[in-house]
Amino acid sequence: MCMTRPPGPLLFLLLWAACSKQEPPKPKTSDFSADWKPAAAAHVEPGVSLVDVREAAGIDFLHVTGAAGKKLLPETMGSGVGMLDFDGDGDLDLLFVQSRPWTGDAVAMKLYRNDGAWRFSDVTKGSGLDVPCYGMGVAIADYDADGDPDVYVTALGPNLLFRNDGGTFARVEGAPDGGSWTDAAGASHASWSTGSAWYDADGDGDLDLLVVNYVRWTEETDVPRQLVEGRKAYTRPELYEGDGPRLYLQEEGRFRDATAESGLGSTKVKGKSLGICLDDFDGDGLCDVFVANDTVQNFLFLARGPARYEEVAVAAAVGYDDNGRARAGMGVDAVDWRNDGKLAVAVGNFSEEPVSLHTVARAEAGRSVLFEDAAKDARIGHLTLLPLTFGLLWADLDLDGWCDLVLANGHIEPTITRLKAELQYEQSPQLFRNVRGERFADVSADAGLSQRVVGRGLAAGDLDGDGDLDLVLTSNGGRPLVLRNDANAGSRALRLRLKQPGTRNPDALGAVVRVTAGGMTQRRVVRTGGSYLSQGELALTFGLDKSERAEKVTVRWPDGTEQEFGPLAPQAAPHDLERR
Repeated sequence: MCMTRPPGPLLFLLLWAACSKQEPPKPKTSDFSADWKPAAAAHVEPGVSLVDVREAAGIDFLHVTGAAGKKLLPETMGSGVGMLDFDGDGDLDLLFVQSRPWTGDAVAMKLYRNDGAWRFSDVTKGSGLDVPCYGMGVAIADYDADGDPDVYVTALGPNLLFRNDGGTFARVEGAPDGGSWTDAAGASHASWSTGSAWYDADGDGDLDLLVVNYVRWTEETDVPRQLVEGRKAYTRPELYEGDGPRLYLQEEGRFRDATAESGLGSTKVKGKSLGICLDDFDGDGLCDVFVANDTVQNFLFLARGPARYEEVAVAAAVGYDDNGRARAGMGVDAVDWRNDGKLAVAVGNFSEEPVSLHTVARAEAGRSVLFEDAAKDARIGHLTLLPLTFGLLWADLDLDGWCDLVLANGHIEPTITRLKAELQYEQSPQLFRNVRGERFADVSADAGLSQRVVGRGLAAGDLDGDGDLDLVLTSNGGRPLVLRNDANAGSRALRLRLKQPGTRNPDALGAVVRVTAGGMTQRRVVRTGGSYLSQGELALTFGLDKSERAEKVTVRWPDGTEQEFGPLAPQAAPHDLERR
């Protein structure tokens, strides 16, 4: 007898093959509801217009999943996008991570040079990046401190590190590969890595690398399921054992696996990790790590010293939802969205699991932190219930001084509408405008986000040099959206680029910046990681609304020393703030 109402968010994946011998089930509506309804909120102007300029810009990237009917799990995951100035000409170029066919001719990631005026050229050939792999995500930083950005690509094992030598890349042999695992027969397999981030974990001044892994999977052990009418459906991660994170400490240009001694590998459950976000969540001046896990509890690693961590997610109330259930976490990002000094972590989840908005309720520096989920009160719970959210980021798109929330949505199962009529495979992105730290308003349609894609990666950066943040969103098995931001006229931006010349962390990864203007203080961190498998630009953008200047800019550099700048006037080009 087949089940007609199985529990859990992945309902379609639990229907056994016996169902195909009966009448196919009729699509049903969601059992979930929320107290707050969208009609209760007054109309809010979008503040921006987002226009897809991909085709005119000459970006012809097409993501390849390798799907050929076998319904292999990696085909659902998509890949990320990175923004970087690889050639040092002052504007942002784009790198699209690529997967590949399981058999036949391989394909490589794509590097597009920004030629200005919204024109891009494919310069992959000869760049050194035309190396095929089943790619997932990207983290970009000048790890060798030679003045140009290097590229780390996570993959369905092994991962790849490319050193940038003046605009041409060379693969680094012996670089962190993401680790491996051993099956019951004693065979070794490369890990399936997803999120990654560069930062100074041990406080010695150079950049280390954190990599998180998904599940222990091979093509031979893939477990397909059937949906209706004998059709195969993609499997669920519960059927696989999770894999742990890896921490690689840099020592004179080489990397050492320090996972065991760091405490990152001592969790009670195995992670099935996708997104990671670095920030100082308990306010002790050290960089902590939030990990979004898929169908098992999230992780929150509080730093307890140089490259030493304690996992506290359950005690901090971010491991599970308010009902004690693990959600299917994908993308993650953190910011002080209320401008009140309290950080919030947003996590994108599966369909019928609203976006989490874990907001700090109490923090004791160096000891503990406690969060509460503010999604319902902030009025995003109901409107994020049905979409399946992968990419997710905070960005002040309208430059009013309040960070907005952007979501990249798309399902994993192409035939999901056969089971539930209100769910679609291709889904529209969402933009929630921050209404002065009180709530969010869904302005997606008014802002121009009507395109349906199988959304995955998401990154923000000023691609055209006009001072506001543009967006790039990848689509699983499809073409990306390249969204030009036309913010309302009159809004001003303060853009900052931090520099530590003569150090092994020249871009000041880990620095905390506070900008005071118009009677309020905004906070940002210079970091890699965040969102889903993607990376935006390292320069920071602060909206000043109509303010003519920022009265004060305070920088806490990665080693904890503080420096004050200002007043600074708004301008499209970033102010270069150098450490003295």
